[in-house]
Amino acid sequence: MFDADRPITKSDQDRLGRSVFAEYLARCMLDHKDPESLVIGLYGGWGVGKTSVINLVLEELNFASTNMLDDEKPIILNFSPWSYSGQNQLIYSFFRRLSSTMRNTPYLENANRIIHLLELYVSFFTHQPVPRSLRTKRSFFEKLTFKGREEVYAWESGRDLTLIKAELNELLRQQKHKIIIIIDNISRLYDYEIKQIFQIVKSMGDYANTAYLLALDKEYVVRAINIVDGAGGEEYVEKIVQLPFDIPPILQQDIEKIFADRLGDLVKSVPEDAWNNEYWADIYYTSLKHFFENCRDITRYVNTLNFSYSRLRDVVNPVDFFALTAIEVFTPDVYFGIRENKDLFTDLLDNVYPLDKDQMQKDKIRCDEILSRTQRVSREIVLELLIRMFPRIRRIYYPDVSFYHSDATSRKLRRICSPDVFDIYFRLSMQSGQIPPTEFETILSITADAKAFDQALTRLNQDERITKFLDLLDSKVINIIPRRNIQAIVTALLDNGDLFPQGTVGSLSLDTPMRIHRIIHGLLHRFQMAEERFLILQNAIASADKSLYIMIYELTEQSREHTEESDTYMPREFRDLIPEQLDSLRKLVVNRIESWAKNGSLVDHPRLLSILYAWRDWGNEEDSKRYVDEITKTDRGLLSFLTSTLDKAISQAMSEYQKNPSWEKYLEDINAFILANRLELHAKTLFEDDYFEKLREREQLALMIFLDLIKAPTKKSIRKTTT
Repeated sequence: MFDADRPITKSDQDRLGRSVFAEYLARCMLDHKDPESLVIGLYGGWGVGKTSVINLVLEELNFASTNMLDDEKPIILNFSPWSYSGQNQLIYSFFRRLSSTMRNTPYLENANRIIHLLELYVSFFTHQPVPRSLRTKRSFFEKLTFKGREEVYAWESGRDLTLIKAELNELLRQQKHKIIIIIDNISRLYDYEIKQIFQIVKSMGDYANTAYLLALDKEYVVRAINIVDGAGGEEYVEKIVQLPFDIPPILQQDIEKIFADRLGDLVKSVPEDAWNNEYWADIYYTSLKHFFENCRDITRYVNTLNFSYSRLRDVVNPVDFFALTAIEVFTPDVYFGIRENKDLFTDLLDNVYPLDKDQMQKDKIRCDEILSRTQRVSREIVLELLIRMFPRIRRIYYPDVSFYHSDATSRKLRRICSPDVFDIYFRLSMQSGQIPPTEFETILSITADAKAFDQALTRLNQDERITKFLDLLDSKVINIIPRRNIQAIVTALLDNGDLFPQGTVGSLSLDTPMRIHRIIHGLLHRFQMAEERFLILQNAIASADKSLYIMIYELTEQSREHTEESDTYMPREFRDLIPEQLDSLRKLVVNRIESWAKNGSLVDHPRLLSILYAWRDWGNEEDSKRYVDEITKTDRGLLSFLTSTLDKAISQAMSEYQKNPSWEKYLEDINAFILANRLELHAKTLFEDDYFEKLREREQLALMIFLDLIKAPTKKSIRKTTT
C-alpha cells in the first residue's frame, strides 16, 4: 500500500504530541478580542509537520464550532496557494475563495452588503471585473430607461477604495463571526508569489474580527522577498507576523517510533524465518536510523520499499534489501556505485586478484570515491552501513580486525555480499551506464599502475560502461595525463581492445577500434620523438596477451599515414612512426599471431579473417595458408573459418532472409588461403550429419551458404531463401 505523503488530519493520529499545542492555537484565535486582525506564523522547515499542525487546528476549530451559536461560529477559509501557483491569478483566486466562503456562511448579518463591498474591494485590488452574478441588480425601470449603468469594475461605482474598505471593516466589526484565514504551503510558491501572499495579508491586516494562520519556512520566505525587493525580507516578515511559533524538528526518538509503525506491515510480509532481528538491529542503530530526518523521508522510503520488495521478497535477504533501498532513496549516486562495482563489494574476483595489501589499497581508493558521492548522509554513516552489509569492505578498511564470514552461509541467506545473489538486488533499477566525474578522475589517478588500470578497464567492460569511458577519454583530458602514465594506458587498451563491444561505424559514430586509435594517437602525440612513440607501442604489443585484432587495426591505421593514396597521408616528419619502425611493429604482431596459432587460441577469434590477412601480408604467406589447411581439417576449425570468411553474408541472410548474388565475392577470401573445393567434402559431411541441427545458427548458415556458392551436390537439400 502506497502513502501519498498525506499529513495527519485527526488528533488520534498524532504521534508527536502536537495536539495540545494545536488546541491552544485554535482557542487563541477564537478568543482573540482585539478589534485589529491577528497574524500567527507557523515556522518550520521541509517535512517538520506544519500542515499536520494546521489540520489539528482545523479539527479543534470545527469541534469548538459545535458548541457555539450559529451566529458566532467562525468563518474559516483554508487556502492553499500552491494549487494556483504559476497561473498569474494568485491574488484574484484568494479573494474569489474568500468571497465564496462568506457567501456560503449562514446567519451572516448584512451578508449581501458585505459581499458586494468585498467584490468591489477585490476589483480595485486585482483590476478584474466584478462577476456578473454578484453585480448590483438594477431595477426594471432602470433597465427600461437605460439608467443606472451596470457596475462592471469597482471604480465605476463612484466610490474610492478608502470608503469601501472603511464600510466593509465596520460591517465586519459588527459581526459575531470570527473570520479565520489559514494559508499553507507558502514556501512552495515562486518568489514573486510569496511576496503577493504577504501583500494580501498586509492589505487586509486591519480588518476587524479577522485572524490569519500562515505556515511557512521563514528562511526560505525571507530569502525570496530579498530576491524580489533586494533586501529587507526579515523586517518585512516580522512586521506582518505578530505571533510567531517555531515548529521544532521532529526528535530522533519520535522519528524512530513513526518509522517502526510505518514499517510494521511490510515486515509482516517477510517470508517466515527470513528476518534476523539481531542483524537488523546492528544495521539500523549503527547507521540506517540516521538516514531519516522527518516524516517525508519515511514516506519516500516506505513507498519505494513497498513497490520493490514485494517483487523480490522470495529471492533476497530482507534486511539487506531494506538497507540497500535506503541507500537508493537517499544517496542514489552511492547506490549506482555499488551496483556498478560488483567485484569491489563481493569476492567475485578474489581468486583472480588476491586481496593482498596492495589490492586492498587500490580497492580502498575506489570505495573512497564512491563514498565521496554521498551528499545527504555523512560519509562515515554510509561507510558504517557498507561495512556491515559487505564483509569485503570491512576487510579493506579494517584489515587487522578479525571477524567470521562464510561464503556458503551468505549464499544460503541470499545476502547481497554473495556474488551469486548480488545482481538480483538491482533487477528493478534503471541502468544508467554513466560514469560520474569523481569515478572518472579516480580511474585516471590509477593509470600510474598498469595492473590496476587494466583491472579498471575489465570492470568497466563487465558493467557495460567501457564505451562511455572511451568517450570520456577521447577528449582534451589526454593532454593532462602525466606522460609517465601513458605507457600503462596504451598497453591496457591494446591488451583489452578485442574484449570490448566493437560497435558500428556510422556517418555520425565511431566503432570501438577507431575510438581506441584516436585515443592512442592523441597520447602518442604527447611525445616529440618518433623513437619514444615507437617504444610505447612496442612495449604494449609485446606485453599484450588478451587481444590481437586491435593491434592489427592500430598498425593498419598507422600505415595510412604512409600511403600517398590515402586521405590521411602525412609527410614523414609528421607521422607517428617512421617506415622502419612500422615494419618492426608488424613483425612483432606477426610473432603474436604465430603464438596464438600455436596455443590454439587463434581459431576461435571472431576476427579470424582480418588476422589471417595481416599474417599473410606482414609475415609469411605460406605459414598462414598452412595454418588454414591445418585447422580446416577439424570440425571446429572449418566452422570457424567459414563463419569468419562469410560473416557479412551470414548477417545479411539473418536480417533479409534472401540470397544475394554478390555473396560470390566472399569465395575470394576463402580461396586466398585454401581452395574452396578442398573444403567441399568436409562441409558436406557436416551438413548431412544429424549433428548439424545442434550447431549454432551462424554455423549452420555458414555451411549452407558455402555449399550453395560452390554449387555442391548434397544428399540433404539446402533450405532455399526467397529471391
